[in-house]
Amino acid sequence: MKRWQIVVAALVAAGVIVGVAGAAFVWFTGGSGEASEPISAPTLVVVQSTPTESPAPTATQAPAATQAPATKAPTTTPVPTTKAAATATAAPTPQATQAAPTSTPVQATPTAEASEPGGEKVLFRLVQAESRVRFEIDEILRGEPFRVVGITDQVAGDLIVDFASPQDSQLGTLRINARTLQTDDGRRDRAIRSRILQSAEDAYEFVEFVPTSLVGLPSEVAIGDEIQFTIVGTLTIREISTEITFDAVVSIESDSRVSGSAVTTIQRATYDLTIPSVPFVASVGEDVLLAIDFAAERVE
Repeated sequence: MKRWQIVVAALVAAGVIVGVAGAAFVWFTGGSGEASEPISAPTLVVVQSTPTESPAPTATQAPAATQAPATKAPTTTPVPTTKAAATATAAPTPQATQAAPTSTPVQATPTAEASEPGGEKVLFRLVQAESRVRFEIDEILRGEPFRVVGITDQVAGDLIVDFASPQDSQLGTLRINARTLQTDDGRRDRAIRSRILQSAEDAYEFVEFVPTSLVGLPSEVAIGDEIQFTIVGTLTIREISTEITFDAVVSIESDSRVSGSAVTTIQRATYDLTIPSVPFVASVGEDVLLAIDFAAERVE
């Protein structure tokens, strides 16, 4: 065998060994994709605004001036000596007007009743079984355009809808278990957990989005409304945090259930999401779509 043939064979063998070693590394470091713990997120607390109540009136006594003054007979009144005078003296005086009651009935001051839908703050919590987080990214797979979609139901979070003042509504931290994302290919999933998101490592298992403001909320809201607004906040993937904005749509299905979706697009480079070289993947896009579709139910 000629020398160049030996060199080529050696290079091919080395490539095969590296490829096998790389695949083995991804396989073992990618883990099983099982969550280390049930998904949860920091909870919100509802603080209802206390309506200002007028002090309840106390029992009102009749003013002293309205009571008939007691008249004392003069001590020096002469005793009548004639029968007529005696009769006049004994004649009954007109019946005195009854004194005003010493107290008036107190009308009960209405207390703050439980507000009807549209008049209170309500805490909602994501229903895991009906909520999904997904990412989408384009690549050229085996010479053809292909859109990769990864999905997980491991997402948690709270939101507060203020029916009386919708602009004061709140969205809590959204927590996603990136380790549980699944695409159509188990090998790709292991590569994501091992090399891209590194979510197989305990330190990077979770991705968090912390909202800082809700922009464009209406001044009024009612059951059956569909609300469109934007959510500004900080997205953290591994140890990289940047501000992003979601476009959101929320439907107020009832006073005990809401549903909706939110979507945004990030750049891979922003979060240093490097795609390992794979022979049958020619290229991978830079834009990554992130979306959440959710349902949330009232928490008493």
